[in-house]
Amino acid sequence: MKGKKKTKGSGDPTHLLKREHRATLLKLELMERALLYLRRPPEETTPAQIEIEKNLLKELAVALDKEIGPHFRKEEEALFPVLAEYIGREYGPIEVMLREHEKICAAFLYWKKIVPSFSRSTALIDDAVRKALLDPGLRLVTLLRQHIEKENQILFEISEAFLTGEEKKEVIRRIRAISASLSRRSRNAAERRRRSGP
Repeated sequence: MKGKKKTKGSGDPTHLLKREHRATLLKLELMERALLYLRRPPEETTPAQIEIEKNLLKELAVALDKEIGPHFRKEEEALFPVLAEYIGREYGPIEVMLREHEKICAAFLYWKKIVPSFSRSTALIDDAVRKALLDPGLRLVTLLRQHIEKENQILFEISEAFLTGEEKKEVIRRIRAISASLSRRSRNAAERRRRSGP
């Protein structure tokens, strides 16, 4: 491991990533509440509240879809390569986080594909719906929460302890470049949709 001067403070890239984690955790709280409500027996629910929860899940799927990929990209392309100089990329925390990113993406992709048809459905919530959507949604909530806790408590602590001020600035520069690229792509896509019309 390298032995360089360590710095702490607001210039730490983990503060940016933790802020994104907090926003995701708030969405996961809403997602869990909606899923748990929808798992209740029919006599403990109302049709109006079921519709509210279905619509909330649809909105949360869209919001999380916009967050998860970009956040993982910031970690994988900005933080992990610099941190790997200290702790390696294989056989350690970075490898574990990368495998978890893949697992989370696969679980989320499965779940988000089901949400739109579920939110439009007027069918009763039965065991098939529980197995196909509600249970996988709750597993996804747990998986993301555990992943965020590991990053915050282990990987980010290592980063804060080992990266020098210059390395932290480099990671922040990379994160901002990724954010700018994603913003441009989003604006370009919106412009293409606007030009193509309704």
